[in-house]
Amino acid sequence: MIWSSQEVTESWIENALKGLMGKQIVKPNGQMKFLVDILFGLRFSMTGKYVKSGSNTYDVVMDDAAIVAGPYGIPAELETKYTLQLLYGDEKMRISHGYGDIVFVHIRVQN
Repeated sequence: MIWSSQEVTESWIENALKGLMGKQIVKPNGQMKFLVDILFGLRFSMTGKYVKSGSNTYDVVMDDAAIVAGPYGIPAELETKYTLQLLYGDEKMRISHGYGDIVFVHIRVQN
């Protein structure tokens, strides 16, 4: 993700992670994962699932969160459900509207 319109959050984790670089991994099998490097090897990880619910909408449930240090993780009690609306998408860029009325701009990178 390169840009988000997010201004106000309710979660302490969201507030702590605001502005940090991260990755969103979306797999074709309905799995989704957010990874954010916090500091000195600590990462925030959250996984969930998405299901197509309309022609350009997806229902998303993110329900498995943890603070990770190497092979060890501390679970975080955090669950988020929202509908994501795809506003624009091509092979390199995706613009979507969803959680908390936020607009997201994503750029695809190849590993």
